[in-house]
Amino acid sequence: MMFLTMPVRIASLLLVSALAACAALPPQNAPGTGVVLPTVGVPDGGGVSPGGAILPGQPTGEPTPLPDTRPPLNPNLPKSIETSGAAAPVISLVKAARASLKAGRPDEAGASLERALRIEPRNAWVWQALSALHIVTQQGEQAESEAKKSISLGRRNPYLEIENWRLVSEARKLRGDKAGAEEAERKREDLQRLIAP
Repeated sequence: MMFLTMPVRIASLLLVSALAACAALPPQNAPGTGVVLPTVGVPDGGGVSPGGAILPGQPTGEPTPLPDTRPPLNPNLPKSIETSGAAAPVISLVKAARASLKAGRPDEAGASLERALRIEPRNAWVWQALSALHIVTQQGEQAESEAKKSISLGRRNPYLEIENWRLVSEARKLRGDKAGAEEAERKREDLQRLIAP
């Protein structure tokens, strides 16, 4: 019988000790209608009683703005393929693709970009250019896939991502996905705010 009562006694003793410790804590000087605050920093006494407590339902003055928690933008992030550190032949091929596309020769542009990808298959800027080409040729699904590939390779470069999300939005419009296009546009706008001064 003593075997069963010993655990019960220990548990009861621990419970009583815990309750006694809680009851022994001194009150925190709360008058029951609020929390006591230091008597500094609130102009015109708005919402603060003479004792320093915030009263429920009373205004407390102007809201305190939250600090800017954005990480600092790395000034060394490339803003174009020309400043990205890509190999010279890759940059030349992308420039040639742009010129071909401007001249109305999308097949030549595609061939140049495919050659650039063979040289640097993980170059996010080349994938972005390929996505832009497929927007022009009305291949929305392919364009979106390539823009997303560029995003994944871009290592969180907002300059690159802004254009990629614009391309995703355009690709979704081509496919008739209005809600998806709006979602991509919101992401682009969020990134635009990130780099805005």
